[in-house]
Amino acid sequence: MPDLSALLEEASRFPESAGVYIMRDAGGTPIYIGKAVNLRSRVRSYFSDAHETRAQIPFMLERLSSIDWIATNTESEALILESNLIRQHRPRYNIDLRDDKHFPYLKITAQDPFPRLLVVRRVEQDGARYFGPYTDAMAMRRIVSFAKRIFKLCDCTLRLPLKNKVRPCINFSMGRCSGACAGKISQDEYRGRIDDLTRFLSGKRTTLLADLSMRMEQASAALRFEEAARFRDQIRLIRDASRLQQVDLKIPDVDCDAFGIAQAPRQTCIAVLRFREGLLLSSSRYLVDSRIWDLSPTDRDTAVCQFYLENGRETPPEIVLSPEAGFNARALQQWFDSGPMKTTVMAPQRGTRLLLAALAEKNARLHLMQQSPADPMEDCSDLRKVLALPALPETIEAFDISNLGESFAVAGMVRFKGGKPDKSGYRRFKIKTVKGQNDFAMMLETVSRRLTRLQNEQKPFPDLVLIDGGLGQLHAAMKALAGFDHPPLIAALAKQEETLYSPCLDAPLKLPSNHPARRLVERIRDEVHRYAIGYHRTVRGKQFSRSSIEELPGIGPRKARILLQKFGSLQRLRKAKPEDIADVKGFNLAAALKLKENLDKAQ
Repeated sequence: MPDLSALLEEASRFPESAGVYIMRDAGGTPIYIGKAVNLRSRVRSYFSDAHETRAQIPFMLERLSSIDWIATNTESEALILESNLIRQHRPRYNIDLRDDKHFPYLKITAQDPFPRLLVVRRVEQDGARYFGPYTDAMAMRRIVSFAKRIFKLCDCTLRLPLKNKVRPCINFSMGRCSGACAGKISQDEYRGRIDDLTRFLSGKRTTLLADLSMRMEQASAALRFEEAARFRDQIRLIRDASRLQQVDLKIPDVDCDAFGIAQAPRQTCIAVLRFREGLLLSSSRYLVDSRIWDLSPTDRDTAVCQFYLENGRETPPEIVLSPEAGFNARALQQWFDSGPMKTTVMAPQRGTRLLLAALAEKNARLHLMQQSPADPMEDCSDLRKVLALPALPETIEAFDISNLGESFAVAGMVRFKGGKPDKSGYRRFKIKTVKGQNDFAMMLETVSRRLTRLQNEQKPFPDLVLIDGGLGQLHAAMKALAGFDHPPLIAALAKQEETLYSPCLDAPLKLPSNHPARRLVERIRDEVHRYAIGYHRTVRGKQFSRSSIEELPGIGPRKARILLQKFGSLQRLRKAKPEDIADVKGFNLAAALKLKENLDKAQ
């Protein structure tokens, strides 16, 4: 166990200067590297704070043996030094932005004599050119398809160039390959196409289109019409591909990377959107466990630096930061100015670039909302705390009513166990005792029937009943619970206001949109709503079609079912010829003509 009192006393003698501090374990290995405006104050805080929001600090302090420091003149210099040291040592407790959930990249094997375009999941230091990552795999594959058609790249596994020429494959005959295996294209010409492909994937399409237009005109002037037609087709395909990625910007040629951050109690998401010539080429999203890494404003600048240091990412002319995210644009600008990566760092207050920063933040926020908790039971525990429940709601059953006016009233019930859907426990109900449109009475009937069934089958009640609705639906469900011994706990989530109601609460509760407990009940509410609506549509569709046919003279339930099995719907039956209807069992031509006449009258 380290002598923390001795380390604290040592930290008390640190300079009150900007600089970098290096925390080392007993073997002298750096386990954390940070920067500070005031070294003494910053390092002392590790020994005095409770660290309730930074769960990694106590573990780090258990391994801490010594602390070194390096003073700098400014905070900007400290940022530069910190980034270089993190890149060199990769300390265990520093933020790591290398893991991008293995989103696909595009790889040009530039080290090969005849390079290929590949889809890969990892970036390696192998001399190839990488583009991405692409979070939309479908859009990426469309771009790959366009690229191979535009530049006629080799798509086989042959090791080119071959010693002996072979007969080209069918891709060459279809105009989708340049035929390098058969010597149909020189290495220099093929390399020229790879250079064009690199500009295409880098977003430099304006200059690429200008070059292709010039080549087309030159080929046409020299009467090389087939070559001119090939350039014309390339131009057309590039414009089509660009439309797949076009974002509606006021500045069409904007070149920048936009950074956005969204935070939740357990996770922080960093999103980076790459714009080139007004095209959104790719996006990267990184999740940081807030309980392990504290992505405070002082660490966010380091995260930006790491993004460009990892894998030698291309630096754009501009880097756009959200003015509300707490970045130090001035320090980052000095960091970029100190190295070969020249760029302009800005935190815009208005205009298009502010919209780009807001778009990056939106991507980060939405990505964060889509994440499932590492341990869903933690969300259940949070729900217990906010609702002041006496027990952990491990099993939750949610109810929703779906009807159309006074018709086709049904209900749906979904079951979540341990914070996850348990689809074997889903149930559907047709409302039997309620006439007219009375959602409260329908909720009372549904909950009563469900609990009665569980009681009769001697099965346990759920830990929590969740009602989709407000106070009215909650009170109706509470009436249903009153008739049972040891009823389950109950809560309701009102739509639009997203307010929680429960008899365990003193007042209605409205949680922040990123609160884990609110996200849990919203997931459950949305699932039961989807399930109830789906059942309602099924019932309504069957009843509309069959009841409409049964109203026709001479058509009963059996013939209506046969006609629906044959034609699928009332609309198709109306369009059917009498000869087709006469082929149905139980009909002849006279009956078919009579049915068509009745159908026309019913319209």
